[in-house]
Amino acid sequence: MSEFKYACPVCGQHIKCDSSQAGTVMDCPTCFQKITVPQAPASEEQKFILTGSKVMEKKTVAPLAAGGGAAPGKQTPVAAIALIVILLLLTAGAGVFFFGGKIFHRSTAGDWQTGDIGAVGALGAFSEAKGAFVISGSGADIWSQADAFHYVYRPLNGNGTLTARVLSQQNTAAWAKAGVMIRETLNPDSVFALALVTPLSGVAFQERSNTASQASTVLKIPQLAAPCWVRLMREGNNFSAFYSENGNTWIEMGSNTIPMTGQVYAGLAVCAHNNEAMCQAQFDNVTLQTDLVAGQAKASAAPKLVAPPASAAHWMLALDTNAIPDAPAAGRIHGQDFIVERASFQGGVLTLRSGARGPLEFGCQINFAGAQPEALAGKTINVMTNADKAARVSLRWKDAGGEVQKENYEAGYALRLEFGELINSRLPGKIYLCTPDTEKSYLLGDFNADARKPKPKAPKN
Repeated sequence: MSEFKYACPVCGQHIKCDSSQAGTVMDCPTCFQKITVPQAPASEEQKFILTGSKVMEKKTVAPLAAGGGAAPGKQTPVAAIALIVILLLLTAGAGVFFFGGKIFHRSTAGDWQTGDIGAVGALGAFSEAKGAFVISGSGADIWSQADAFHYVYRPLNGNGTLTARVLSQQNTAAWAKAGVMIRETLNPDSVFALALVTPLSGVAFQERSNTASQASTVLKIPQLAAPCWVRLMREGNNFSAFYSENGNTWIEMGSNTIPMTGQVYAGLAVCAHNNEAMCQAQFDNVTLQTDLVAGQAKASAAPKLVAPPASAAHWMLALDTNAIPDAPAAGRIHGQDFIVERASFQGGVLTLRSGARGPLEFGCQINFAGAQPEALAGKTINVMTNADKAARVSLRWKDAGGEVQKENYEAGYALRLEFGELINSRLPGKIYLCTPDTEKSYLLGDFNADARKPKPKAPKN
């Protein structure tokens, strides 16, 4: 017997054996492949190293044992492991990841990510070309305690402003939704804020203030549909929604406090409002402005003053011949255009004003003598011009010299107030007001007042 070496045909490892083992099967000590030992060289002076041949076996995949492991005595085939690794690498390269049992895709369009939220009837889709977004989504609704829709989003850390124009929207239901959203998590029951457009129900600001709680509508503007601009702003836990018909003049639909963590998700939402249908919506002018300091977002989108034109049709001291329009409250105060940018109800006083902060320099206040918002919720108030005394109405405006002027009325004016139900410290309503001044001041439309009660004063020691 003489010793010789041969090479493994798989990994090239040199293996020592003797001539008596020729033709037998051995395991390579490096790659553990089964190799047939070649015949020994004819001469001991032969310098080249022989190569063995790999044993070809028909492999069968062993069934998994209980608990997901390999069956006893069997090892997972190397080829199967390699296939799994390749698939995982390809999946990661394609930007596919898993969250909560659902498959999400990382889009190549500017790092936007896309996926279905909740139990949808069909998988949604997203594409982007030259700034135009095409999104298809199924889902029963973005409502109740859990949502179902298609979401295209980016992470947002801190304050930010998300703007988009809804170019078109399929009419899969009157309340099919397409709009801009900020939500805390990708779970169906997450808190969220949403400025949306519908095919037949107008534009609206909807939100869920607590996880798994009932969603609510802060304000709805009917008779509007795509094409329409929508905007959502976050400043800490304060979320404000706007809409615009031209992208220049922005009108606030409302704002609400929604507790969220610093890291959230901002993006575009599409819901068919019909889990057996697929709704397609097109967006453009999509921008997400981030890293805003407090107050910067609100200031950057302050709506321009737009009011109904002065006419006898808008100033009439008769309530029975006037219908309150479904539009944000606006009008004229002493001949100057006025649009309500913030509404509040504090200490029994309803304030409708321009400007969200600072002293009241332009607006209207109605004093209900300390009444609580619960006492007015759901009620309609009519004040005729022949009333001896009614709730005091105060108008404020700036004169030509920039000085703030004030005029009070306790009678002689016409007022109709229709309050909605108090929900999440918000008191919605509609107003028609005409005062008997020579400038024929008036105010008409919808509002949504912040009706939070002031904190009680600390007791004195």
